[in-house]
Amino acid sequence: MSPPDFLSLRTGRPECPSDLALDRLHAGELPPEEARRTEQHVAGCAGCGARMTERRAGFGAIDEVDPRAMLARIRTGLDAPAQASVSERLLRWTRRLFAPLALLAVAAVALLMVRASGEETPTTRMKGSLALHVFRLQADQAEEVLSGDRFAPGDRIRFSVDLPAEGHVKVLGVESSGTLYTAWPLDSGVQTRLEKGNGIELSGAVSLDAKPGRELLYLVQCPVEVGPPECTSGGADAKPVCPSGCAMSPFVLDKRP
Repeated sequence: MSPPDFLSLRTGRPECPSDLALDRLHAGELPPEEARRTEQHVAGCAGCGARMTERRAGFGAIDEVDPRAMLARIRTGLDAPAQASVSERLLRWTRRLFAPLALLAVAAVALLMVRASGEETPTTRMKGSLALHVFRLQADQAEEVLSGDRFAPGDRIRFSVDLPAEGHVKVLGVESSGTLYTAWPLDSGVQTRLEKGNGIELSGAVSLDAKPGRELLYLVQCPVEVGPPECTSGGADAKPVCPSGCAMSPFVLDKRP
């Protein structure tokens, strides 16, 4: 399909100027000699005179339209591509399109951070934050498990931790009755002051008792100046009461036969 020939579009007799020619005459874009011939024809042709009158009326025929403001906006739009590269215009368009999605992404990250700091539903944490990782020992392998996963009495587990700063650490457990116990270290004399780092393995393994139910584990880290965590029970399903300045990261054990 070929594009239309605008030079042939006209109203009136074959010798009358085309619509494009009249438009160019009105805009002052015709060469001087062609403009003179076209003006002479318009002056002696009633049909072309009426066509030219319509063009001269232009936006002025519509009371609600200010032709100066309209042309200014058109000129601004025509000049903009020359002032901005294709990549810059594409970037602006992409920002406008995805701005609502960006707000949703920020909200999602905030939700994850809130959940990570909660006591009941610990989830994925931001990189570099305090975190307790639990591994279930099976034969000669260790499989990492998630908070809230099901455990069986007698399962053997061990821990690794992510520490955002140097400090003293301890892993405490809270039974469904509210009883507080130490899950790590199991032996006295174990060094609890650890340096900053991720995936730090804690020595030893813990064997879960035969009591079914929901238990909470807490990784507690206290600043060096505070010393090893000395905490007391806060009750069932509550975090331990520890010295000021200590941070905690929870993990849920769901023990079933």
